[in-house]
Amino acid sequence: MRKADSLRRWLTACLPDDFKDHPDRLQIYIEAGQIGARQSATLSFVYQYTLKALIMDFAGDADRLMVPMLAWIAKEQPELLRRQDSQPFAFEAELLDSETFDIEISIDLTERVIVTPRADGSGYDVDHPPEPDFTDAFPGVSASFTDAFAGDIPLLPGAE
Repeated sequence: MRKADSLRRWLTACLPDDFKDHPDRLQIYIEAGQIGARQSATLSFVYQYTLKALIMDFAGDADRLMVPMLAWIAKEQPELLRRQDSQPFAFEAELLDSETFDIEISIDLTERVIVTPRADGSGYDVDHPPEPDFTDAFPGVSASFTDAFAGDIPLLPGAE
């Protein structure tokens, strides 16, 4: 499940003052995980889970957190931004004092895994294909939300 690590690295890169010196203020975990699979000619499957991001002692405007979250979703699970209810994720917050709060973000995610048997019978190759690219969903618009916000910050390992 690669998206949990991707979100941690993304938020740390986007909010370095909050998490580089205090990585313990960002906890990421997975709840309600399931495997989606059908009997077929391959062993391919889908991880389905709720990713929880708990951000503790967050100070300042919540927009500093929500904008990077939406940019990450635009790249890692773009279909959430196309939902009929226009609600890509949920959150709960606890105000600690007049300046800080704890916030827990819940995102329902999927990760496709393609399993292909090797021709020589020596095992299987496993691939995690990229998410669908919806950047051309609006003809004539070439910039994505992630590009505008992130610039050159890679989301996934090896994307440098």
